Amino acid sequence: MLDTYQECWNRVILRCPTLSPKLAQDFIVNAFRRLAERKRWSWLVKQGQFITPDVYITGTVAVTNGSNLVTGTSTVWTAAMVGRQFRVGLAAPIYTIQSVISTTSLELDQAFGGPTSASTTYNIYQCFFTVPTDFHQFITIYDVAFNWRLLLDINQDELNIVDAQRANVGNPYVVSFRDYTISQVGLVSAALQIVGTGNDPVFGGTFTGPSDAVFTVEITTGGISGTAIYKWKKNDGTYTTLVTTDATGAAESLMDGVTVAFPTPVSYTAGDVFISNVYAIPNSGLPRYELWPHQQSQKVYPFLYESRPVDIDDPGATLPRYIRGDVLVSMALEDLALWPGPSKDKPNPYFSERSAAYHGSKAEAMINVLERQDEEVWVQLITYQYAALSWALATPLADSAWLQRHAI
Repeated sequence: MLDTYQECWNRVILRCPTLSPKLAQDFIVNAFRRLAERKRWSWLVKQGQFITPDVYITGTVAVTNGSNLVTGTSTVWTAAMVGRQFRVGLAAPIYTIQSVISTTSLELDQAFGGPTSASTTYNIYQCFFTVPTDFHQFITIYDVAFNWRLLLDINQDELNIVDAQRANVGNPYVVSFRDYTISQVGLVSAALQIVGTGNDPVFGGTFTGPSDAVFTVEITTGGISGTAIYKWKKNDGTYTTLVTTDATGAAESLMDGVTVAFPTPVSYTAGDVFISNVYAIPNSGLPRYELWPHQQSQKVYPFLYESRPVDIDDPGATLPRYIRGDVLVSMALEDLALWPGPSKDKPNPYFSERSAAYHGSKAEAMINVLERQDEEVWVQLITYQYAALSWALATPLADSAWLQRHAI
């Protein structure tokens, strides 16, 4: 039977009954964190995958220098495109789609820097990928179809030397760290009617914009849901007009994650105006990587990665199978023995440098055993020369290009 977090901190209190439960818990949490970050344990290894979608090029777009809004003609853009990359030609940078307002309107993460064009071709595909929320570092990422491992040691500066335009497309063999995502978990306030006395719509969603804003909705044709028509805008922007309310009362996307719904079976009055104040709340970003050359067909790239350990006091968290509770208790007791107490008037009765040294050496001996046992599950201290480098030919294809495309 595995030890539990509660059993561990209770054992610490047994050694020092005057210790508060909160402090005992903190000692165990810190001990687990130090132990988890000591090495790449086998129980931290997880699997993931990057899936590249087919490139989307239907229709044409209108882009304006200095604006992050893009208008499409004969396009059918969907919410699934949020997070994918958008580009026009090779003279402008690659942008990320921040929100899809409608099938013919989307918003980029930055203002478009290329020349203004009323009608031009474009590409929507994905070459930047965000890792899982518990990601620490890659172990390996590979191409199943082409039977090779992708390179992980090429940085953005090196890519900018060989392909600043990112003109190369095809099967990637490089995974390069690019940046951190900037995610928002902003709040959307209830509707506030500023004109009229009719029924209110319902604003909702999670605001993903970078700064606080105001959304305005005006009913332009009255009636029940499915008949009533409205227009909307963000801040002092241009109105998006002639939007028909959903007949079922379902929420409809505006932009930046904000939605509006017109519940049934009530009627809405022409001329009524409503606003919703939305508030930006930044969230911790995650590493984002570029797959290069850029794959514009649907493919999958599996990977193994080392995850960040959970905080053992998180709801539902459990001690890994190969971590014994007595190791954490000894580490916690070392910390406890080095803690003099909250004040001179209230000294810690367990305070003793000699006891701290004893528990520290005891914990270290037990950790060495855990590391040996983990090596028996996944050997990492011994590495071998890859067989490919000892072949008679320089490479399987007798070509330096093979080495350039394989992480051996």
